[in-house]
Amino acid sequence: MKILILGYSDLARRKIIPAIKKIKNIRIDIASKSSKKENIGQENWYRDYNKALKESDAEIVYISLVNSLHFNFALKAIFLSKHVIVDKPITLNLDEAMVLLKLAKRKKVLLAEALTFNYHKQFSIMQNLIEKKSKIKNIIMKFNIPKPKSNNFKLSKRMGGGCFNDMTPYAAEINRIFLKKNIKIKSANLINENNLNTNFSINSFNGKIEFYGNFSHDSEYENSITFSANNYSIKLERFCSPPSDTNLILSLKKRNKLTSINIPRDDMFENFLREYIFNLRKKNIEFYYKRIIFNYKFKKNLIEASKL
Repeated sequence: MKILILGYSDLARRKIIPAIKKIKNIRIDIASKSSKKENIGQENWYRDYNKALKESDAEIVYISLVNSLHFNFALKAIFLSKHVIVDKPITLNLDEAMVLLKLAKRKKVLLAEALTFNYHKQFSIMQNLIEKKSKIKNIIMKFNIPKPKSNNFKLSKRMGGGCFNDMTPYAAEINRIFLKKNIKIKSANLINENNLNTNFSINSFNGKIEFYGNFSHDSEYENSITFSANNYSIKLERFCSPPSDTNLILSLKKRNKLTSINIPRDDMFENFLREYIFNLRKKNIEFYYKRIIFNYKFKKNLIEASKL
């Protein structure tokens, strides 16, 4: 099996390619317009994305380009009957996502958004702890980063930048997993500077669990999630982007007693890719569809709530 990576991004270099190399019998082609050719064990290195799509014999295309190019190249790859993985956000809106999903279903290819934080071992350990304790009542999530450098695409509206496009997938996925159906967005606040979203906050509720989220591209780094019940709380740091080469700590607080639980290192990208390949071989073509639709409807509802 071969994977063609469109875009030799920093994410591709640091996380995607190392994860692929941990899986046996997976070959790699690279397509990059701007990067100097490197020898990372690839079979082919293309300078043109369209040529790469047409000439590579890869069954899977992993799109790691700027956000504004996701829809266009995912559409081209699906037309060529290639299975597709796209960095989050898979598209910039629900309408584009539905176009890709309908075409993928017709072409019988597996389409997925590479939203991978919940594939790290810390996530399943945390879920097991919650199930053993009383039910959670609220979730507080924070993901804040300093303002990106001026040449970063995250500061370009034309390239699909902004905090909303970058970070809403995390909020949507937590709501999908824990709040599930009948979610009501009680309030949402989107702050824009120079016509580009720099931060947003959200409060949603499903009748049992309340979710509070704060996300920004303009403050001190913070990356955590806390689950609270009547008699305990669980907190994870480095939640949205857990490193693959470092042990992590989960904090369990019960009756004012704090317990630290060591989380062994794990590779969320490798785990996600293994699941994707398994579903591809089993021809579970629609495995990720409901997840994508839920998350994009959630984002649409968030925008509408922010205008109230």
